Amino acid sequence: MAREYIFDDKRSLWHAFLGFVSAFALIYSLLILLIYTVYQIREKEKPTATLGDIVEFLIGYIYGLAVVVWWMYARLKGVL
Repeated sequence: MAREYIFDDKRSLWHAFLGFVSAFALIYSLLILLIYTVYQIREKEKPTATLGDIVEFLIGYIYGLAVVVWWMYARLKGVL
């Protein structure tokens, strides 16, 4: 059984940050997600490391989407 470590190196924070920032692209964020996934698959590293990189990106992406939804909700309610 393969064991996967998430956030195992310094590049992991960049993967999560890229996911967080790409969530703010709204419509184009899915394109960014697709390009990132294809890039990671084509990169020559262990499959478990590739999976970990994609999961790190998705964690940042989900947090970014949460911020975007909160911001839109606050704008609708007139808080911001």
